This record gives sequence, structure tokens and C-alpha cells, in this order.
Amino acid sequence: MATLDVILLIIIGLGVLLGFLRGALKQLAGLLGLVVGLLAAKVLYASVAERVFSHVTDNLTVAQVLSFVAIWVAVPLLFWLVAALLTKMMEAVSLGWLNRLLGAVLGGLLHALVLSLLVCVLEVVDTDDVLLSRSQKRQSVLYDRLKPLAGLFLPAAQEFTRQIYNEINDATERI
Repeated sequence: MATLDVILLIIIGLGVLLGFLRGALKQLAGLLGLVVGLLAAKVLYASVAERVFSHVTDNLTVAQVLSFVAIWVAVPLLFWLVAALLTKMMEAVSLGWLNRLLGAVLGGLLHALVLSLLVCVLEVVDTDDVLLSRSQKRQSVLYDRLKPLAGLFLPAAQEFTRQIYNEINDATERI
């Protein structure tokens, strides 16, 4: 096993451990909270700045920045609070083990996905094999196997983001 494989396995193993410790619900809440928070902040920052932060400052740009940051922090926090409540409920009915087991799987997958995205970026950025030699890439068992994972994720992420964005736009137009 190549040194690169050991490094990749350690990173994925840390993902499994962190996922086990946090549980699936908190893992999902963290990921979805950041994505939904970013999308909500992108759509709502101007109206929230006008209604809420215009009382704090006269500068519209500062109000919009404060609004964007506040929304992007508040939404993941709400997701995390709901996940914490659901985690307690799962533990109360003796399903905490399932949450942790699924969290370990999800943590490993998320870290593998991040590594896959980094491998794809490395392929584009390091065409001269300066950062990672061609022989290190060939010796690695995991390097080439991680590449397709990003290809599976990116189209699904783009479609999911488009759907969420359209739903948020529709909701704000109705308000």
C-alpha cells in the first residue's frame, strides 16, 4: 500500500470516527444547514437588510452584509437544534446506535467525496505532476478510484441546488 493510500485512508477513517461521534442526524443537519443557509441568504439578504438591519446602520452595504451573515449563521443553527432534538428522541427510544452507525457511514462517504473533489481539482491544477508525481498516482490504489465519486455527486448537487433555489424564489415571490 502506497503512502498516498495510507493518507487517504486516515482521512476517510477520521470521517468515519467523526460521523460516529456526531451521528447521522447532526451530520446531515450540518451539511444541509450550510447549503440551505447559503441559498436562503442569497435570496433573502436584501429584504432582511431593508427590514431588520436598516435600523442598525444607515449604510445599505453594511446592512446587506450583516443580513447575509446573520441568515447564513441562523439557518444552520436551526438545523443543528432540530437535529439535536431528534438525536435525543432517537436515544430515548434506544435507536442512538442506529444514528451513530449511519453517521459513521455518512462521515466516511462525505470525507471520501471531499477527497474525490480534491483529486479532481488536483488533476486540473497539477498537470505537470509537481504536487503529486505520476508514479505516486499510479502506485496508489485509491487515487483513481476516488475520481468517479465526484462525477456522481456534481450533477446531482447542481440539480438539487437548482430545485432548492427555485423553491425559495417561488416562496419569496408569494410573500
